[in-house]
Amino acid sequence: MSKRKEPPRIAIRTTEKEKETIFKLAEKCGLSASEYSRQRALGYEPRAVLPDAFFIFCEKLDKLTEAPFSKEVNKAALKLIRDMDAALVSPGKEDMKLWLQQASGPSEES
Repeated sequence: MSKRKEPPRIAIRTTEKEKETIFKLAEKCGLSASEYSRQRALGYEPRAVLPDAFFIFCEKLDKLTEAPFSKEVNKAALKLIRDMDAALVSPGKEDMKLWLQQASGPSEES
């Protein structure tokens, strides 16, 4: 049997308040503190998990499009649903917002 090698670890020091903030933000995104920190360190901005009210709103909006409205209204409502889904619900890694390069300190080119 081959032993599975654990990935390397990075330990950081934080204040108690910083630690609490990291854990709260990670929880809002549905991530572990480790995964949240990894994504932030790699330049990504994880998105918060949306509340149930958002999905209830989307369902109601979807039901409205089933009513006898004009084609233009239905088309606009369906586009809104697709845009909201793409922007808030199911972004791929390529859609995740990257941080801007830091203004000072060592650059990747150094």
